[in-house]
Amino acid sequence: MCGFLLSVPVSAHLGQEQFGRFPYIEAGVVIGGGTSWGVVQVDEVFGGYGRVCEESFGPAVTFSLRQVARSRVMQGGIDGVEVTTDGGCTWAVLDNELAGTFPNAMWNDPADAAHLLVGTSTIGAENGLWESTDDGDTWRNILPARTGNFFNIAVNDDGIRIAATGNDGTGHVLFLMSADGGATFADVSAAVDDRVIVSALAYDGDTLLLGGLAASTQGFIDRVDFDGVAVAIDSVGTMPRQSTHAVIFKGVLHVISRTGARGELYRQNDSALGFGAVPDGPTECLFVVDDALWGCGKQAGLNTSMFVRSDNGDDWVTDITFIEVHYRACPEGTRGAVGCGTFIETLCGNAVDDDLDGVEDCDDDDCHFNPLCVGAEGEGEGEGEPVGEGEGEGTESPTKLSTCNELAGSSPVLLVLLGLLRRRRRCRFPR
Repeated sequence: MCGFLLSVPVSAHLGQEQFGRFPYIEAGVVIGGGTSWGVVQVDEVFGGYGRVCEESFGPAVTFSLRQVARSRVMQGGIDGVEVTTDGGCTWAVLDNELAGTFPNAMWNDPADAAHLLVGTSTIGAENGLWESTDDGDTWRNILPARTGNFFNIAVNDDGIRIAATGNDGTGHVLFLMSADGGATFADVSAAVDDRVIVSALAYDGDTLLLGGLAASTQGFIDRVDFDGVAVAIDSVGTMPRQSTHAVIFKGVLHVISRTGARGELYRQNDSALGFGAVPDGPTECLFVVDDALWGCGKQAGLNTSMFVRSDNGDDWVTDITFIEVHYRACPEGTRGAVGCGTFIETLCGNAVDDDLDGVEDCDDDDCHFNPLCVGAEGEGEGEGEPVGEGEGEGTESPTKLSTCNELAGSSPVLLVLLGLLRRRRRCRFPR
């Protein structure tokens, strides 16, 4: 799986656009992925997609890779390489050569899952390229540390040709290439010094597809040949926005071109620009798995899809939407523990079903003892009955339970993420 870039580590918030970034696919089926709302995986206990915990409710920072052999997910974070074994509830920074760095781009060898390349982008420090052959547990430097940041890595199918791009820390592009598997690198940045941003998008055989943003503010795609010393560059075409992702699907080059939070899918053609827009395609990323073209970020009604799939590059099927995802929150001191649902009706007089359980205000058991509801019609109604569909059918409402110890014996409440997060109140364990 290629490494993609999330530009800034930020927490999810109200109104944030939702999108997937790093899919986990088995036998042609998406079983989860790293998303703008955290790690999502198939929930083998409760069904559907879930296991995103409240305390870890934030994006996969730079990359996200599901490591089947280790039963864990690995991602790049601002403090190094992090791993989780509980679906994203808890993360641990691996104590290795990358601890304290910002691993900002990654390539995962499709022929060897344990073989990884990472480029770092640590602020105020020298950075380099690193290689691991043991699932990311240990790393060796394959490029002497230097001033600059690495944002993208591309490697050809046999792992011999490598391209890494970024900036040199002074506002100029950084473009390195290797023709011997990383034993040596040539700095060919001068060949693209008229570019504002360069991204090593993908290899087409031994030829690199290079994209980014030109000084003219147009997006571009170039073909780059490298003989081990110098490069030869030919233009493929341009598009209105920065080129960020590219793949060749069924012999045709497909490119994501985006500006700010909006992207669009383009396909190579015989037009004057060399590319034409593909309506209703994905907006964030592209990748080919087996015989299908996958993408992320497509708008689906009012909800943004996580991952979409196409068999022909024209017609797209939404594989997962965020409305299908539930999560269990982790109370303080019990990260990853089952029990203590924390999505509770807290505003008992606002005529809104804040906890999305099908009842609102004084009709909700959470408001049983609220002063606004004492003596009100409906007091106590529904006590002990199952919560609404979509929140853990068959579980009991936490009526009159005053501590988490009392509540821990009940089943966890599964929550459906509906795009806008309501106010939450944590259930605290006694100290």
